[in-house]
Amino acid sequence: MSGIGKSIRTLGVLACVAFSAARTAPAQPAAEPQLTDEEKLYGLSLIWKEVDYNFAFFDQVPDLDWDSAYRAFIPQILAAEHVFEYYRTLQRFLALLKDGHTNVYFPRDVELGAWVDKPWIVLREVEHRAVVSNVEAALADDLPIGSEILAVDGIPVKEYLERNVFPYVAACSERVLWDRAIRGNLSRRYGLLVGPPGSEVRIAARTPDGEVREVIATRDRLSRESEYVPPLPDRPDLEFRQLEAGIAYVALNSFGDREIVGEFEAILPELRQATGVVLDLRRNGGGSDSNALGILNHLARDTLVGPAWRTRVHNAAFKAWGRNAGEQPWAARYWDYYMGDVWEESAPGRMVPPPGDKVSAPIMVLIGRNTASAAENFLVVLDPLPNVTFVGEPTEGSTGQPLHFDLPGGGSARVVVKRNTYPDGRDYVGVGIQPDVPVDVTLEDIRVGRDAVLERAVRLLSTCVGDGEPTVCQPAIGLRWRPT
Repeated sequence: MSGIGKSIRTLGVLACVAFSAARTAPAQPAAEPQLTDEEKLYGLSLIWKEVDYNFAFFDQVPDLDWDSAYRAFIPQILAAEHVFEYYRTLQRFLALLKDGHTNVYFPRDVELGAWVDKPWIVLREVEHRAVVSNVEAALADDLPIGSEILAVDGIPVKEYLERNVFPYVAACSERVLWDRAIRGNLSRRYGLLVGPPGSEVRIAARTPDGEVREVIATRDRLSRESEYVPPLPDRPDLEFRQLEAGIAYVALNSFGDREIVGEFEAILPELRQATGVVLDLRRNGGGSDSNALGILNHLARDTLVGPAWRTRVHNAAFKAWGRNAGEQPWAARYWDYYMGDVWEESAPGRMVPPPGDKVSAPIMVLIGRNTASAAENFLVVLDPLPNVTFVGEPTEGSTGQPLHFDLPGGGSARVVVKRNTYPDGRDYVGVGIQPDVPVDVTLEDIRVGRDAVLERAVRLLSTCVGDGEPTVCQPAIGLRWRPT
């Protein structure tokens, strides 16, 4: 076994041991399926095969030896006693690929609340720090909003994440890794405060006034009713309201439902009359590209250009011939087939918007770490429009067509097989779409409840409009908009 394979195996074993030490496993529910060793090995092998043949981003994990990783995980897979542990191990295996569209889904029969839960505490990542952004009333005095988590069960946050959370998070960059790990995701069974249901967690925190204190919280978010203070806002797919100076605010929180197109069309009269528009995509994790296109049609007059893309190609005979490239000169042309590095490329799609009135006011598009998938494809198409400016943080950097397949025990997995790029070939997967006007969220923003990104966008729009009529935006602040 290669050195990298040994390292992967050691990391996996340490992570598994650390998780076991951090929890007392509840009894396995009687209805949970059982797996034979043959089924366990088949699931791991199926993932290895589909990734090896189809994964579109091996170049973004250059230090990963996929074959060595597969061999290293065989004993770990066979050692999994329960379906929950089996899927946790598969989760670590796929997380090695560092791709947000490549991951496992736990079986529905593996009841969520039977294995993991978390306290009534909402966390947010700020500069690699875990900050309380919401909390239930019973904890509000001891752990006020804006408190920074310093340690969990006596382990410093960074060490705790590296040991118990990072290995399970499928993330394309360090910033996304920290964000996902700190916030946590119960459906994917990981997070800084996630652990056995009903268990207590010791939290060392620094409050906004600088006091360091220890708080004991119970992981019972799924098992009892409570309320956050303040209550978490209701987030429909589309939110609309009027701001100051004739500026309209629209949040597009998902492209998953076709109804969002009709909802957007219903507010078009107000948007066409607005002096400026704020289009908020910070909570949009994707959905359907066709729904995104339905909205784009009302923002552009000229031809829309979509992402370019490519996918890997296999030809069994060419692969066999390519293996002989070192001995037969004629076979050199097939070497890339043997190496699995042949691609079919697709030119960017072009779409002509239907005629009609468009939203022509300057548009500030708010983006952030949770803007992903179809929302990022939407931004690529939107990017060339002269009245559009991106404000906020880089997007997640995860999109593309995943291949879904079933696994033993009732769960499934997906592997991204389509590599989207800008029309000129630049990558945004693994990188994120960058803002024209960067705005980082600070600890102080969380503590005072300030939406710094929205405030900056409104201030920028005020330089583009005056007395209700558009004026030229100042080049010094990097805006692209000019009146038509």
